[in-house]
Amino acid sequence: MAIRVKLFMTLVPLSRSKQSNLTVDWFEGITAQHILDAEEFSAQDQEAIAVVINSVQAQADDPLQDGDEVDLLVNIQGGSEQERAAR
Repeated sequence: MAIRVKLFMTLVPLSRSKQSNLTVDWFEGITAQHILDAEEFSAQDQEAIAVVINSVQAQADDPLQDGDEVDLLVNIQGGSEQERAAR
């Protein structure tokens, strides 16, 4: 039982494994947050990471199922700080 994990290329050097593709053992209750923590991403880095589970954007604390594919992407926001604050 396993979960496939893909890291966005800019995240690879920040990760513990330094790999773009990982296989993680599935267990009851595992979430993407477990993977983020196991890969030792800092809290600041985690704020900029978007979690995608089976091609659907998700939350880091959403439970994973055996066979899921998790993509960890850099969450990029456009516009100026002033424009984002106005939203």
